Amino acid sequence: MSIGIGNANAIFTKTATLSDSLMPCLAINYSIRPVAGEVATVRYTKATIEYTGSTKEMLITRVAYDEDGSAGTDITYTITGAAAKSAWTGTATAQTAEALTMKDEIDLLNEIPGIQAYVMHCPHSLTVNTIFYEDVTSQDIYTQPAKYNEVLYRTIATSVINTDQEVMFLRVGNPEMRDAGSLKLIGLTVTATDSGMSPVVRLYRDDIRNYDDEYSATYATEIANKQLYIDTEVTTATLTQVVSNDLLTALTYQGPFLLQVSGSTLTAATATLRFQQASI
Repeated sequence: MSIGIGNANAIFTKTATLSDSLMPCLAINYSIRPVAGEVATVRYTKATIEYTGSTKEMLITRVAYDEDGSAGTDITYTITGAAAKSAWTGTATAQTAEALTMKDEIDLLNEIPGIQAYVMHCPHSLTVNTIFYEDVTSQDIYTQPAKYNEVLYRTIATSVINTDQEVMFLRVGNPEMRDAGSLKLIGLTVTATDSGMSPVVRLYRDDIRNYDDEYSATYATEIANKQLYIDTEVTTATLTQVVSNDLLTALTYQGPFLLQVSGSTLTAATATLRFQQASI
């Protein structure tokens, strides 16, 4: 039986590498379909995204044209990282809001007409009230269905969890990383280098629907609230087979998975996750 882009019995592989430029946290798309309440003579046929790390500001601009194709009055939406989430406010052409976590950020983005956004390689609880995200130069947001801009890359040296631990994340679902279907965990190999401690490997479920039940500003409390599938240490700079199963012995877990490899001075890390779809 075939499903999606492959066979239901196929083994899929996902690999992560610690890097400032390989782990985007946000996917965003813009639909040009008509929006209720808008007049036919004004068309918002494209949108742009820009992010400034030093000010923690994300700027979304819906670009306006009239029926002749001449420039109209654009609408801007600015989300700023802050100590708490605040709703959209402002004028008809300039809206502002604030967000504390990635969940807050995508909720606000999805309230903008035409915008579709979801979290990529980080937990929904990851703070946006910080300057550790890389700048995003103004760029058009994809309007092709199912094609997303991948933005908000983290600066690893300053993007820490649990007070002071550098971290690599990999989100896994099938066929999309946000899907919550059941997956059989076939294998997990990790190589991580840290001079200060034994790197910690955790695999847990990070579903947006569980956010309110799991979120805590205290890292240890949130991890305790998670459905934690793997929690172990590995020897630094050593290839470690954390999980090695065949198809008969592999355990089934509900996705989406978030793989996390962390350490106090994590200088390198790679991980490969092998899994099979367990439900259709």
